[in-house]
Amino acid sequence: MRKRREVNAFSISFLDLLSGALGAVIILYVAMPKNKTPEMIQSDIVKQAMQKELENSRSELTKASEEIKELKNKLAEKPVVAEIPKESVASEEKAGGKSDFDVGFKFKGNNIVFVVDTSYSMVEEDRMGQVKAGLKMLLTSLPSTYKIEMVQYPLGERAPFKSLWGVTRESQKINKFDAFEFIQRLRPAGGTPTRDALLFVLQNYEGITDIILLTDGVPTYHNSNKKDDIYDILKAVRDENKTKVQISTIGVGTDFLKDKTSDQYKFLSSLADQSGGFFVGF
Repeated sequence: MRKRREVNAFSISFLDLLSGALGAVIILYVAMPKNKTPEMIQSDIVKQAMQKELENSRSELTKASEEIKELKNKLAEKPVVAEIPKESVASEEKAGGKSDFDVGFKFKGNNIVFVVDTSYSMVEEDRMGQVKAGLKMLLTSLPSTYKIEMVQYPLGERAPFKSLWGVTRESQKINKFDAFEFIQRLRPAGGTPTRDALLFVLQNYEGITDIILLTDGVPTYHNSNKKDDIYDILKAVRDENKTKVQISTIGVGTDFLKDKTSDQYKFLSSLADQSGGFFVGF
């Protein structure tokens, strides 16, 4: 098993600052006219190097402040209701700890499969990046009492889907690392074979309580731009969902918020509604 190290971001930034200042000192010292005294040279060099670093730090601080302000505004526009399954709280307390699970979603249970759309359209608006960040934050928050699995669709042109393990596993640290690596490798390519992915999960994962579908568009056939029949998919999923798995849907991209009459909005909202799940668009 390979050893994983935690990287201290502050230490790296501080080393960058030192190396940047040191590099500036060396360059300026070589280029400085030799008729100045060493004391004058050193003073000028340090002042210029520190001034440059100060300006860079101010610029980065301003940028970070703007990003934080924008994120706060987005969160204020989309309040979520945090609700923890009772069985999760009970199991956490039995283990002698408190449940700090608060991700804003109401799951039916604690055996969850995440089905992630990696079609080519996910490159737009950096949707793939948003999904990766969201999934990592969500997995980080999950207690070890939860079991998880991840399925991406498609696997480019090679296959309509690909699973991480083929079974759900406890969200312990080692398994979360595997999930993070799986998420990091996700790349947009191909169509949107949603039917294939959903039926695969329903037919091959016994005991699951929840499916979380993250997608940005209307289902298509594998390796094709031809749209699949959303109403036929809804019926197929309903017929196959014999154990009443709760299917929740997350629509990725601004299109979901612009037009609630679109096929993609109708599909995701209906899919969640027919199985008692939640539907969120962002």
